[in-house]
Amino acid sequence: MSTFLYNIGVRGLGVAVKLASPFNIRADKWIRGQKKWRTELGYGIEKLDRKKPVVWFHASSLGEFEQGLPVMEALKKGNHINLVLTFYSPSGFEMMKNWKTADAITYLPIDSKKNAIEFINIVKPDLAVFIKYEFWYHYLNQLKKRKIKTVVISARFYPKQVFFKRWAGWYRDILFLIDKIFVQNKASEKLLNAIGYKNSEVSGDTRFDRVLELSRNTDKFKIIEKFTDDKPVFIAGSSWPLDENLICEYINQYPDKFKYIIAPHDIGESHLKKIEKLLNVPTERYTNYTGVEPVDVLLLDTIGMLSRIYKYADIAYVGGAFKEGLHNILEPAAYGCPVISGPDIAGFPEAADMEKAKALVRVKDYNELETIINQWADNQKERDVVSADALTFIQSHAGATQKVVDELKSFLEKSDVVIEG
Repeated sequence: MSTFLYNIGVRGLGVAVKLASPFNIRADKWIRGQKKWRTELGYGIEKLDRKKPVVWFHASSLGEFEQGLPVMEALKKGNHINLVLTFYSPSGFEMMKNWKTADAITYLPIDSKKNAIEFINIVKPDLAVFIKYEFWYHYLNQLKKRKIKTVVISARFYPKQVFFKRWAGWYRDILFLIDKIFVQNKASEKLLNAIGYKNSEVSGDTRFDRVLELSRNTDKFKIIEKFTDDKPVFIAGSSWPLDENLICEYINQYPDKFKYIIAPHDIGESHLKKIEKLLNVPTERYTNYTGVEPVDVLLLDTIGMLSRIYKYADIAYVGGAFKEGLHNILEPAAYGCPVISGPDIAGFPEAADMEKAKALVRVKDYNELETIINQWADNQKERDVVSADALTFIQSHAGATQKVVDELKSFLEKSDVVIEG
């Protein structure tokens, strides 16, 4: 591999997305975002207080943003830095483009030498932080040339990644452009050490700090409380069609067992109607709920509430593990809520760890789902044990944020920039 071939690959990616844009909404948003990154960036950059250090955080998408969020908030506390945030994916940018904590937010322009030079010239970062999996050669190379400290946080490495292939020396060299890599586990650190990279440290996963913080929220949801009416609550969060087929079958079989809340991944009108057709019991959408008529199922047709309403759940089912990819199981666990998922948790090590801690149960069909829900519903003592195991699991993995923040402050101080607080 060479820089020449890398450039061809990156340009090819851009061309492929452009060709797909007329037929794919996300591709179209990405293309539009790439065209206007200077404008989006300009809104915030011109307002920066250049007496304060500029810290640039980059997140590929919304999931990476969530991992970096506690670090960004802790570093920004007291407003002693300028925070510039970039995304690569439309799902991250579109959701967080109005996030008030950041001083400037934009798409990261595609990785080329020209773009990297222009972007860094505009931002003038004192410190660059990449979240989890972002290893863009030209950006890292330009940061290294300018002696701007670069850190990767919440990283996780696997033996099958390109960095660890015998033939991939050029890719391995990219890692050595990074001043410090915070990894989630010992296995990742061992892989880095094996190729000669020694500037790594096991910090853990910052998402645990994030979900614990969310679980301490005191928000009141009057509609949810009116609907649940102090009865046992079952929440199916981030569900997909394969999840919903099982969940709705259970609800139809046991309508009086719980007050049910379904928060589907897709809240488009056609999908909501499909769920409603699966249900044979009184159902109402959140935005239409009045409480006048008795309802067994509340269909959440809004975005941004799920992580905070898990506190009402006695049992939670988290979707995606039949096909699409498991969603956030840490959020309900942080409230001490027993969690159920589909069978496929490959690529989600926190799920395997949570299963070992007996705070997560996987099901592969309706019979298994029915068995575990009824088991927990009918045995309060057993459910209390699982609930305690879930909370203990989350609490025992907390603390990554402070480790990372302390190191980032240290880097800024060594570069003659002092962070108070």
